[in-house]
Amino acid sequence: MYHIFHGKHRLILANNQDQIKTFNPDFILDQTNDDPVKNALLIVQKNTSEKTIVLLGNPEELMEKILDKFRLIKAAGGLFFNAQKELLFIKRLGKWDLPKGKLEKNEDIETCATREVMEETGAKNIVIDYSLADTFHTYYLNDQWIIKQTHWFTMIGDEEQQFVPQAEEDIEEVKWMDLNTINLQELDTYPAIRHIINEYQND
Repeated sequence: MYHIFHGKHRLILANNQDQIKTFNPDFILDQTNDDPVKNALLIVQKNTSEKTIVLLGNPEELMEKILDKFRLIKAAGGLFFNAQKELLFIKRLGKWDLPKGKLEKNEDIETCATREVMEETGAKNIVIDYSLADTFHTYYLNDQWIIKQTHWFTMIGDEEQQFVPQAEEDIEEVKWMDLNTINLQELDTYPAIRHIINEYQND
């Protein structure tokens, strides 16, 4: 099953309806539709209020059809935890986010993840603990639609170090937050960030 965050909307690619009961979808498109991907994007275009749209079928095949309509950018990031299980957030352009960034040429995904976390937070000596899921979100840039696939890892390291926000990436603050005390739904962040944190908590 895939979740794609397209602006304020969510597209869910799933095999069957049993997988999607908890998401309360506004629309369910299956293989009886002529082109469920095209129809889903039309629904998104016509609706200004937040919608959850489910596309039923083979998720891999549906994802291939979606990727045909977007330019794909691959990225990686990290959920860096301290011993108290607090998570390191960054604040970028007024919104709370997790450190992440684009995959560079000839770079493997693990190296990309650790490099981006260190660059954006000023962290040193961090290591990957284990791999999490990918997130997908879209945006419009330079007259084209882009879909960014971000692979996530949990990370550990020296939590007593001095963090330095990467100003050239518009990062204003680096802060530990306790996931047990913050209200994730009220936190001013992005849907894809809420999703990967929920995935971690439910793992």
